[in-house]
Amino acid sequence: MCGRFAIAASKDEMLAYLQEYLDLLDETGLEFRLPRYNISPGELIPVVVSADGKCALRLLKWGFVPTFARNETKPLRLINAKAETIADKPAFRASFRRRRCLIPATGFFEWKATGGPKTPYYITVRNQPFFALAGIWDDYRIATGEAGSACAILTTAAGRILLPVHDRMPVIVDVANYGLWLEEETDPERLRALFYSVADERLELAEVSPAVNKPGNDVIECITPIRSRQ
Repeated sequence: MCGRFAIAASKDEMLAYLQEYLDLLDETGLEFRLPRYNISPGELIPVVVSADGKCALRLLKWGFVPTFARNETKPLRLINAKAETIADKPAFRASFRRRRCLIPATGFFEWKATGGPKTPYYITVRNQPFFALAGIWDDYRIATGEAGSACAILTTAAGRILLPVHDRMPVIVDVANYGLWLEEETDPERLRALFYSVADERLELAEVSPAVNKPGNDVIECITPIRSRQ
């Protein structure tokens, strides 16, 4: 799964990266600030969506609310969706067909089971300060009256590099395929090849402080390799 990620850069740096590949409108507003070192489920996160033929960067809640849960006061909020089954799952298939998104990141976290407390690792892509995670999104309104837009991050099987830490990882979309992923009319069958478009060998792992275990700890130590602090 993917339960935490980071954007360890300024908002201007993130926008410059995205606008290098996409004709993008920034709709996040002045209140949105970066860097963020420990982004957690339930938060508003920057997400690139395509609507009416235009790309926009918006703030969406991380925690997709399926249609069947929207009549509840405390609905199920899904942070991940398995790429292998997303086209068939009733909770996700409509959004997979028409409402795909990109979640910019500089790295993500996975935890290794060690027999005791799990060990956190920060994962980045070699020679790529930014990258984008594949996501789906939708608008929602629940029984309490709360309404908004929410997203989930797609996951896939981990490759050889990451497998010793965790058996799942987020889908990373290659920059050459950003437009294809966002385009509403793209045949979903063409998208399956994108689930494995970033080579496993490009991933770099670093053990980091257990400070990242607590969502409220949004400090640079969360992404600083332990060895570099010794």
